[in-house]
Parts: sequence; structure tokens; C-alpha cells
Amino acid sequence: MTTRLRSVLSGLDLPVAELSSARLDGELFTVGDFWCPVDELDGRATREQAAALLVPARAIAERLTAAWIHGLASEPRRHHFCVDIGARVHLEPSARLILREVTCAREDTMTATGLRVTRPLRTLVDLARWPNPDVDVVPLIRALLDLCGPGGPEQALVRCNRAYVPFRILALDRLAAAGGRL
Repeated sequence: MTTRLRSVLSGLDLPVAELSSARLDGELFTVGDFWCPVDELDGRATREQAAALLVPARAIAERLTAAWIHGLASEPRRHHFCVDIGARVHLEPSARLILREVTCAREDTMTATGLRVTRPLRTLVDLARWPNPDVDVVPLIRALLDLCGPGGPEQALVRCNRAYVPFRILALDRLAAAGGRL
């Protein structure tokens, strides 16, 4: 009886030395902190599986990690996840992960391989109001606007223009810079 390994491999599946050797031999490629066989597609599903191995099941990929999973950005140096405020999740402090508590409606997320990921519109809004001077998010916002399709710019503008939205002015400025059609 043969057993098939998962699409995304970690040190729990095989020793890290063996995985690294297989990568050097051209049998595996890296996806985030993990490895995939070369006959797997480097697509949304593999990136989602790799991100899911980093966090508990209740976590939701957001901001730069969601943009990476959607195929619009390179892998972030620090992955961004959130959990619903009511979820009780304990995560050891890590320089590789940022985990925050938010209110996230079910319709703002999507699931393909088990990990919840923020939809393009929610990712766009989160990136627009995220005050990080180290990352230029305007090109990502532009790409996410294209991914949202017709009506996306108007919906993003409505979501960012609510009085209680933190960093509302920053979000509106970034939306204006990302698309002249707002």
C-alpha cells in the first residue's frame, strides 16, 4: 500500500534535511516556509495550504498574506492573519506572523482549501487603511480594484468613507491614488 504525501510538505511530513535536498535536486520547490512537489501548480491553492500550516484553524489570512494568496503580491516577510473577536486563539509570539483580533463577517471571507482568506474587496479596504510606511500598497490596491470587477471601486469607497473607520482619510487618499475612476 502506498501513501500519498500532501501537496504542501513541512518538517512534520519528512525531515527538513530531506526536503531541502529534494529541493536542491529539483524535485521540490518552496512555497512560503514549506515545500511542494514540482508537479504541483504554484497557485492559489498551494499558497493557501502553506499559509494554513502557519496558524490555528480559526485564523483568517488578511492584508499582505491575502494579496499573496490571491496572486497579486510576493510572499510577505511577515504574514498577516486575524481572528474574529469572539474566537479564543493562542499563538506563540513570532517574528514571522502578525495576528490581530477584528470583526470579520462571513461574507468578507472565502475558503478553498480550509483556510479562510479575506475576499479582494475586504483585502483592498484593509490595505487602504493600514498605516505602514514601509510598504507601498497603492499598486496592490489598484490590482485588487481590477480583481473586484465592476462596482468594486464604489463599494470600496463606501466602506472606507464611514465615519467610524480608523485611518479613513489615509484610506480615501490611497483609493484616489490607486484609481482615477473613483
